[in-house]
Amino acid sequence: MSSKLLLAPALLLAAGFANATDLFDPYVGQTHIPMGVLLNGTLNDTNGNAEPWVAQLYAGAGECLSLFVDSTEFDAKLVVAAPNGTVFRDDNSGGELRPWVNVDPTPMQGWYTVQVAHSAGLPQNANFQLVYSRYSKDNVNCGTVTHPL
Repeated sequence: MSSKLLLAPALLLAAGFANATDLFDPYVGQTHIPMGVLLNGTLNDTNGNAEPWVAQLYAGAGECLSLFVDSTEFDAKLVVAAPNGTVFRDDNSGGELRPWVNVDPTPMQGWYTVQVAHSAGLPQNANFQLVYSRYSKDNVNCGTVTHPL
């Protein structure tokens, strides 16, 4: 797979990603107590080239997958592509400069491609934290559902 740019949704699905890391949280929250794994990431652009952070995060069929960028160092955008090609995107639902995507229910079991980048696709050198959570369907911790594009 070859693309590493913040792409339009159709290109995101067609091109795929190189260098994506598979990450897995075995815990699926059943209660109202927020749970999740905190992932530290870095956008590291060189020579004026925009380069997003990309990972593959696992979710089971029918679960709620909640992803939140907890950083205000830059204006982040979060794009999530389901294994079946459905794309979810957010810019500021988690508050100023912080995207939050809630896929509830997930369309299928598998690896969801997650991309964090500058909201305008600009080159960026910055650290961020991504909160990765899995919950049982319709769990209160998922908040507002992100509708697919």
